[in-house]
Amino acid sequence: MQSQQKNILRWFWAWQDEEEEGWLRDMARQGWHLKSVGFPGVYSFTSGEPRDDVYRLDYLKERKDFANYLQLFQDAGWERVGEYNNWQYFRTRTTGGK
Repeated sequence: MQSQQKNILRWFWAWQDEEEEGWLRDMARQGWHLKSVGFPGVYSFTSGEPRDDVYRLDYLKERKDFANYLQLFQDAGWERVGEYNNWQYFRTRTTGGK
């Protein structure tokens, strides 16, 4: 089965990061996996098997030691999906539904 792609326009304020993370998780449970985020609030998704992925956003203002920053997340099991306006988007799969 060939994967499909779709873009969704949705706006979140900076203080709504937990709401945004929850929405991205719900999308993954429906089989839509985040591919990228662009301006202004355009989310690109690729279809696939439904998964219970957890998303985390992290604001990074300064890119000093960026490689070490990314390695820290990778070592903890997080995949970097992309970034938008200094916000870094990471995901990991849950174990045991948590």
